[in-house]
Amino acid sequence: MATHRALPFYRYWGKAGEGNTCHLLPYHALDVAACGVKLLERLPRWRQLLATMAETEEASLVQALTIFLSLHDLGKFATSFQNLRPDLLEKLQHRHSNKGYPTRHDTLGYALWREQLQSRWRDTSRRRRTSESPADAWMRVVTGHHGQPPGENLTGLLRDHFEAEDIAAAEAFLQTVLELAGADSLPKVALPPEATWWLAGLTVLADWLGSNIEFFPYCEAILPLCDYWKCALEQAERAVEAAGLSSDPPSEDFTLAKCFADPPANLTPTPLQRWAETVALDSGPSLFILEDVTGAGKTEAALLLAQRLLRKQGGGGLYFGLPTMATANGIYQRLGGGKPPVYRRLFAPDAHPSLVLAHSRAGLIRERLLPPPKPEGDYGDGTEAAANHCSDWLADNRKKALLAEVGVGTIDQALLAVLPSRHQSLRLFGLLGKVLIVDEVHACDAYTNRLLEHLLRAHARAGGSAVLLSATLPHKQKAELIRAFAEGLGDEICEMEPCDAYPLATVFDRNGIRLQPLKTRPEVARQMVVEFIECEDQAEAVLAEAIALESCACWICNTVDDARRRFEQLVRRHQDWNLDLFHARFTLHDRIAIEQRVVRNFGKHSGPTERRGRVLIATQVVEQSLDLDFDVLISDLAPIDLLIQRAGRLKRHPRDKDGRYTPDAPDQRGPPRLTVLAPPWDDDPPAHWLRQVLPGTAAVYEAEDAHLWLGMKLLRERHGFAMPGDARFLIEGVYDTDPFEDFPEGLQGKGMEAEGLEKCKQSIGEDKVLKLADSYSLNGPWLDEDTAPTRLGEPTTTVWLARLAEGRLLPLHSDSTTPEAWLESSLTLRQTLACHEVIPDGVSPEGWQKLKEGLPGRGKWGVVVALNPVKENLWEGQIQSEQARIRTVVYSHVTGLVFKE
Repeated sequence: MATHRALPFYRYWGKAGEGNTCHLLPYHALDVAACGVKLLERLPRWRQLLATMAETEEASLVQALTIFLSLHDLGKFATSFQNLRPDLLEKLQHRHSNKGYPTRHDTLGYALWREQLQSRWRDTSRRRRTSESPADAWMRVVTGHHGQPPGENLTGLLRDHFEAEDIAAAEAFLQTVLELAGADSLPKVALPPEATWWLAGLTVLADWLGSNIEFFPYCEAILPLCDYWKCALEQAERAVEAAGLSSDPPSEDFTLAKCFADPPANLTPTPLQRWAETVALDSGPSLFILEDVTGAGKTEAALLLAQRLLRKQGGGGLYFGLPTMATANGIYQRLGGGKPPVYRRLFAPDAHPSLVLAHSRAGLIRERLLPPPKPEGDYGDGTEAAANHCSDWLADNRKKALLAEVGVGTIDQALLAVLPSRHQSLRLFGLLGKVLIVDEVHACDAYTNRLLEHLLRAHARAGGSAVLLSATLPHKQKAELIRAFAEGLGDEICEMEPCDAYPLATVFDRNGIRLQPLKTRPEVARQMVVEFIECEDQAEAVLAEAIALESCACWICNTVDDARRRFEQLVRRHQDWNLDLFHARFTLHDRIAIEQRVVRNFGKHSGPTERRGRVLIATQVVEQSLDLDFDVLISDLAPIDLLIQRAGRLKRHPRDKDGRYTPDAPDQRGPPRLTVLAPPWDDDPPAHWLRQVLPGTAAVYEAEDAHLWLGMKLLRERHGFAMPGDARFLIEGVYDTDPFEDFPEGLQGKGMEAEGLEKCKQSIGEDKVLKLADSYSLNGPWLDEDTAPTRLGEPTTTVWLARLAEGRLLPLHSDSTTPEAWLESSLTLRQTLACHEVIPDGVSPEGWQKLKEGLPGRGKWGVVVALNPVKENLWEGQIQSEQARIRTVVYSHVTGLVFKE
């Protein structure tokens, strides 16, 4: 390329620095392409699966990716973009412009391709003007590198944003890229529509890595692109290495004992665990559904299956999706415990796998983090520069968790992969080749379950396997999940026949469905007595009796307001009681501390000193995955599957009469007795039967009055239940019902309402999910990941609790302003309660915005509440509700956040 200095594309900047320094556009384009190449080189599992989805050879895929990734920023050739820095436009091109920049460069790049460049490099296989060529699909993938596809309305964009010299420069760059790749024309790799979504995720990741100035320093010198390409590949090698993304080989010696940080001395596999160690595995995508009682070792069984699948299918990693943050914390602690940690044992001894938790509590376990790039300015269209995204990515473990070899987080982070949310493609790509483990599947409502179906369909399509864990699943729900996975494999399966066996392991792979009834571990098989009480005073009497006997107790409430009110009432009446409160309306900092205290006082290894006379008032945060063991348990009336789940926290582990854990001896605390607070029994209740007595419960379990009544009826008739014998009978007895045959007349309307609501939620889920069968495209509005609905209900928002100190806005719990410190001082509220901020007295609107710049996302995705100290451990501030009503909020480390009336 002797005349390379004369090529016009050297006169365009791609990254702008301080002063009038810049990184030339062709160099940045090659930086990103090099990162894509090195990612697929370093992670062969990704390369193999993407090539399979793209229905092409691996070498052809890499060549196509190299060329098209180099074109991801074609939109930056637009004069309107270059004019964002008039000084650089003058410096590089010696011209001025009045063009504005109302349309983002991702859409501009796609417009340049469709309206101008496409005709020159037209694919002869394209039969008519309106049909899409392979290059069209690739260009939509790579130009949509800011987390969503480019816009579809391209009318007038070429005329309004580009000059003739811009188009000539882009054409010259495209021709030079082809020469660099040794190609005469654009690759004819025709992407199946579904494959485009995963390649879009790879593009986002490559762009973020290629935007890091620490590895790709700004360069303005005019170099032949072939020389710069060699340099970019070397820099990309280091960037990908530093990012901690790798493909470590799985261990060939992973046993049940290695699932425990400190395995019990007399470790005996449960029937479920023994099955997981020996069940025949297919080399292709497989779905496992494990239903067993609490205490059967489902987590260990899932780990055993996942690790065997990694060996069988060539590695990749796994992601644990939990129902709540508290349960994610629990699994994270389990996997990170031991020497070496449990998660490391999944891989070969010399491997260095990563473990990431999907919120700010922890980063990558290994200390090999990509250095945060220096922040860049906003492009002027509301789109953050990729370097800023990369910096946020390093601080936002929610996204990294799906890319880590072992990720732990809420199921929501995985479900965002199938919703039109910014960066969904990165999450989808992060799951590529991994074993997806979803715990507490029975907790999914009809909406979330429909999203999970679509996620399983996509995961199977990409060659992934999944393990679903549940206490019990209604047959209908299980059949829908299997059907979705089968569709992802391109299979049509016949209707699955109901199976009454319990516990039960279900397997679906290319060989069809296999059902394996299992036995129950004798020590978890038991008869549960259930007694009903009708008022809170009776619940208080039960707690008083427990304290008198030096036992520990828990009252699980269905709403935060009920839990807090009851806690405060008990504190006033019984100042000598040892009470604790645990719910979701604490800051992350306090919630983690409370969770650790709860596990210490009521966990498996708690002893008489920790347990004696303690009472926990809690919400649903304790009903799933946390390994807690109470002597006495009260629960508000709840759906039958949740009551069974809550009962699993009652006398869960064998103990002597003093509460000392005795793993090798039977429990000495007497038969378990679950106390349920419910309305007075009525054989023919009115429609308002539940709301009249437990309005909070009626609001939480919307339209479930008839099912709650039927569950109560079955428990009353049987005076409780036996586990595991009655589990299937109770679940199907409540949910496989006909409103007119199984409910009393007063509740038949509620039964029909519940049925209609379930269908409505399914319909909403179907409407919300992305149509991955269509090529990567907008097809409607896209949302930020913080607002995309993974669960139905009132929209929520993040609330940052802050304090003003010496003219600075600081997190409530820290003097640091790192993203982690801010997240620890945050909580979530319904959007109607926390709609707008109230600027403190003495601070101007401009000053307030400046103060917020230190928050994650510069405070754009949440509401800040400036608190003032009232007294020790008590803070007060103001917030504006949706009705523009300014309300005072009070925050306490003991009771959490409450609204002051």
